[in-house]
Amino acid sequence: MSSLKLANLWRVISDVDLERIRASARMPFELLVIAEDDAVGQRVRAGLGAVAGGAVHPYVVAVDPENARQRPTTPLIAVLASATPDLSVRMKAADEHCIRDSVPRITLILGTDAPEAGARRVAEQARIAVVDVMNAPRPLLSAIVGLVEGDARLALAAALPVFRQVVADTVVDETAKANASFAVTTGLAETIPVLTAPLNLGDMVILTKNQLIMGYKISLAAGRDDDPRSMLTEILGVIGGGFMFRQVARQLVGLIPIAGLVPKVAIAYAGTYAMGRGLTAWAIGGTEVTADSLSRYTAEGLDKGRVLAQQLIGQVRAGVPSPARSWQRLRGWLPVRQSRPRQRRNAKP
Repeated sequence: MSSLKLANLWRVISDVDLERIRASARMPFELLVIAEDDAVGQRVRAGLGAVAGGAVHPYVVAVDPENARQRPTTPLIAVLASATPDLSVRMKAADEHCIRDSVPRITLILGTDAPEAGARRVAEQARIAVVDVMNAPRPLLSAIVGLVEGDARLALAAALPVFRQVVADTVVDETAKANASFAVTTGLAETIPVLTAPLNLGDMVILTKNQLIMGYKISLAAGRDDDPRSMLTEILGVIGGGFMFRQVARQLVGLIPIAGLVPKVAIAYAGTYAMGRGLTAWAIGGTEVTADSLSRYTAEGLDKGRVLAQQLIGQVRAGVPSPARSWQRLRGWLPVRQSRPRQRRNAKP
């Protein structure tokens, strides 16, 4: 299928600054663990910063509350670790310092996972209670990732392996939802027959671009740091079947108006979700993407996509975009021929 050639797909994302994304994934940062008890701080540091060979990454630093307020650097995120649900006066002072410096922060209670211990207190940004941090509990990792903005999450995952699965899952979820949302807006506009062809063309370009960037970000989050073109070449070799699935599926529902909107949105979500899950398994776990695994991921994605489609359609039905606005929004994707400037005629004497 010619549309799957690297040269064609490279043109699709030629306007995307892949080097900027790569630079974000390589950005140094500090994950600051603040604890009154040094043993607690070191345990949290080891649980979050573990790397191959039993070492702890230098980006994860543990300090006491006083030193936290005196540090010259601004951390990416601060983890206030305590063995008791109620923070001490010194820990609260460190928390207030983080608030003044606009540092994202999470309160971590160790030794219990009781709901009352994990209930967020007044002025806290987030709070998690776990029995132990050494197994890197998913709720804790998800809470930390949720406080980190944008592509800084790629740096977090690239440097600290315990975050890779959570960051990859977040990238997949966000991309799949973005593609589903786009399918809703174009699907509503496709009820106007004259717009059907150009909207399908724009739809294909945008969905494909989002999926390629998703794959690139997952690879960076997995610790890869190769040349962008070589990374994309390898990614395309892994998910070629996923692209074909999406394109075939779109042919079944892409031209169906209102009655086909739910399956169209569900497929836009499921195709992206399936490729993202497959890429994550390959990039992080070294697992080969097979037809069976892709089929399983697609089934999961369709279930999630149908639910999301109903939610999205319900949200936008009250304000369906007008034909004029839909057309203007997608004119940029069309190969519009530039008209020649008119020559002014000489005025007759």
